[in-house]
Amino acid sequence: MPLSTKDSLLVTQFRAITGTSSAEAAKYIKRYKHIEAAVDAFYNNEPAPRADPAQERKLGEIWEKFKDPSDPKLIKIDGTMELCEELDIDPGTDAVLFCLAADLGSKATGEWEKAPFVAGIASYPGNIDSLPKLKAYLPTLRKKLVSDPEYFKKVYNHAFQLARGGPQSLTRSLPLDTAIDLWTLFFPPAFNHSPSALSHLPDNSPPQFTQPEFDLWIEFMQQKNKAVSKDTWALLVDFARGIDKDFKEYDEDGAWPSMIDDFVEYVREQKRGQ
Repeated sequence: MPLSTKDSLLVTQFRAITGTSSAEAAKYIKRYKHIEAAVDAFYNNEPAPRADPAQERKLGEIWEKFKDPSDPKLIKIDGTMELCEELDIDPGTDAVLFCLAADLGSKATGEWEKAPFVAGIASYPGNIDSLPKLKAYLPTLRKKLVSDPEYFKKVYNHAFQLARGGPQSLTRSLPLDTAIDLWTLFFPPAFNHSPSALSHLPDNSPPQFTQPEFDLWIEFMQQKNKAVSKDTWALLVDFARGIDKDFKEYDEDGAWPSMIDDFVEYVREQKRGQ
């Protein structure tokens, strides 16, 4: 059941105080009803309420349907493709799959362990216990991705971990082609959304780093033709949210990766030549 207007306001207050996710905040508010009691419970390390056992059982059955017959502890690529088909997700063009990966604890591309899969879906509002209900919730995740800066960064950074091969991988960077594909998946949809996950700081005004600047970034990276480090990947979001349209407000003494330093100089040279 959707939250009431009053409870939604309490969830916002709870998140502002505790820094938790919307899903976890909603569980505390639903259980404790009052902001003071919910915050006290959080800081006293009382666990958030568990999902309804019937919901967990049904979600477990969904996971079982897609698990890999040769490795029954995981849903793997074939099962993931079947899941995407049932949810009407195109994994090549729909970033919502990365939302699910981040929320459901996927540690490697196309792989899902049962416990985090069940817990992740159960954390969504609305008592989701079937594939049709999960499919109906996907538009909410898509909207959240392009409008919520915190959530955008969470999903975006998780995508880097998946693309480099998961937490156990010794690879510390992404091939440029992979990074460009992912940047193209994440950034452009957020540019024109209001509010935007890439809103300009400090006042959360509309983005000043938009499609023309993004195109320059891709052009610059293709000329450099180098793998993309974790720092460059992660800090590109902060840079995009902080830079002005004319690239005049860049803090050259800030702790930016050298790739971003070089990009700023590249853009300034382009602008001087216009």
